[in-house]
Amino acid sequence: MHSNPPRVRRRNEVAGAATVLASAVDILSRPVQGTHRAVNDVVFGVLGRPAAPIRAVNDGIADAVYAAVRGGSAAIAKAVATGSELLPDETVSHAVTSSATGSVLVGAVNGLLGDRLVAEANDLAVELGPHHRRRVVANETAELTTAFPFATGHLAVLVHGLGETEQAWYYRHDGRGSYGETLAAHGISAVCLRYNTGRGIVDNGAALADLLDRVVTAWPVPVERIDLVGHSMGGLVLRRACGVEASRATWLPLVHTACYLGTPHEGAPLATGVYHLSRALRRVKRTAVWSDLLDVRSRGVDDLRLATDVPLAPGIRHVAVQATLAEDPHAWWADAVGDGLVTLRSARGPVSEVYTLPGTGHLALLSDPRVSRVLVDLMTDASPRRISQVAAGA
Repeated sequence: MHSNPPRVRRRNEVAGAATVLASAVDILSRPVQGTHRAVNDVVFGVLGRPAAPIRAVNDGIADAVYAAVRGGSAAIAKAVATGSELLPDETVSHAVTSSATGSVLVGAVNGLLGDRLVAEANDLAVELGPHHRRRVVANETAELTTAFPFATGHLAVLVHGLGETEQAWYYRHDGRGSYGETLAAHGISAVCLRYNTGRGIVDNGAALADLLDRVVTAWPVPVERIDLVGHSMGGLVLRRACGVEASRATWLPLVHTACYLGTPHEGAPLATGVYHLSRALRRVKRTAVWSDLLDVRSRGVDDLRLATDVPLAPGIRHVAVQATLAEDPHAWWADAVGDGLVTLRSARGPVSEVYTLPGTGHLALLSDPRVSRVLVDLMTDASPRRISQVAAGA
């Protein structure tokens, strides 16, 4: 008796997007409803018992309206999902991520709700891997050859930050060459990964370690050297990936350098602030519903408020490139404000080789010409003195 092969689950981003929109309506409507009820508490509390019948009617109508909005959006999402099943695979499989704007939006959604998308098997959940033309590249030599026709044995693995995709390395350059293009001119193949930033950093680090094993095995030419670059959260994911035992990670002995661009090694103030604001709102009955909204944040976002406890991997040259909005990096406020999202202290973390870019914001680290030159020099084993001159703009 011959058994039928298992049916491959069809990818449907139309259904996934409809479900996300319905979830957004549900999530956002609840604190609005709670605020409406809190206002009623105040108003009718002043009016007293004579107004109780009016309040009952008012609350009943309001609750019915909010329930109708949530129920209606869920019904529409279900109808869209059902209707999309009648469409061809090529129409629905990458209906959102086929465009640059759609991919950016999906990256942001994954940053906020990525762990939830995975739990719900939503097709908008980002799949870890190198991406070519906004689609993940399988860990097969043929596909990697197509995506990297000029592959060399020197790889630079670039890992983006929270709520972003691999396109973050390309779309802010104002006509200048991206880091990948600059590195290619020096015989280095830039592998820009996309990953689900809403998942926990520990989980992403473990998944990245496994992925790099497969990429090295399937790479079109023998891999001789790997350099790692992580922006913001991406640096923390790299640290976790490098925490895998060398005996289990065939790629780890090939790593020469790890460069952290604005990485919050000791936590990000914004994530910490959101956590404490949520706790404060929950202490007051009338604001507790807004705490529920803040608590929707993903595991990945919540991880950013904590210092990373994994030690720096031995045998690798670790370099931190930090930024501050202050034109004078020695100003009294330069450390605290940092790049607008990460303080200098956190961006420095346990790294001993550190370069500071004054007058620079967090996202600018993705496209700054000084960073580009630092990466080239770092990957060609320039001395710290030379890199310091480059970071200073010399």
